[in-house]
Amino acid sequence: MGKRLDWKFVLPFLSAFAVFLFAAVRLGIIWWEYREGSIEYRKLEEAVVSAVEQMDSRQADSLGMQEKPFSVDFDKLREINPDVVGWIRMEKLGISYPIVQGNDNEYYLSHTFYKEENKCGSIFMETENSGDFNDCNTFVYGHNMKDKSMFARLNELQEEETFRDNREFYIDTPKGLQRYLIYSCHVAALGAQAFRYQFEDKEDYARWQQSVRQQSVYDAGIRPEPGQTTVTLMTCTPMGSDYRFLVHGVLMEERKWAGGVREDNVQAVRLGSIYNKM
Repeated sequence: MGKRLDWKFVLPFLSAFAVFLFAAVRLGIIWWEYREGSIEYRKLEEAVVSAVEQMDSRQADSLGMQEKPFSVDFDKLREINPDVVGWIRMEKLGISYPIVQGNDNEYYLSHTFYKEENKCGSIFMETENSGDFNDCNTFVYGHNMKDKSMFARLNELQEEETFRDNREFYIDTPKGLQRYLIYSCHVAALGAQAFRYQFEDKEDYARWQQSVRQQSVYDAGIRPEPGQTTVTLMTCTPMGSDYRFLVHGVLMEERKWAGGVREDNVQAVRLGSIYNKM
């Protein structure tokens, strides 16, 4: 007769195998969501984003731009999702996504631009901000995804070489292309003063600007003026759930679209001398 199974050994093995199988399935689902989200956003970018051909490389260099300006077809975007308020781009870090603003700060944590449920979520603006990037400080949120999509690669700015090579980001809106120069990036605990987006007056805002500059991982050598607006990019950090990585960019210039025509035919409006070292 064959040996009888010793269930004292078989049951733990079966339990361990079931746990492994469950984990494998979960990882497969997560990987599939990451893949689907990435494909969705890349196809969207190909459909609506184009370089501004009227500006050649020499003109871009004269303005100190790290990349050529781009233009977005907001009519197409609004047909898909009327919550769109802009498109953010940091080409070297592979960041190129639409920005939406929902009725709360929960929905777009788990829904893509197409409003499909997905862990990738969307890049979205703080619901309390005005929606036109005219507030003193506008927050834009994005997940720190394991596949390095969305805002994950912002964390690489903590490396000095990466920070020096990625000093700016661009946001295209229905009104024009805005160029932001990064003047601070740092990890902040939730509830810190760095998370403010409402201020009593110009002086209060100036004190906040000075405070976040002092917290920066590196000295960017830039002193923004109180009249210049800030966009703060925020994502999670490996330091834990009670911390976030913040990137503060000051509006340096805006290329307005004349009469709603998506052409780069208007001279850039410079917004102050922000290269004032302390």
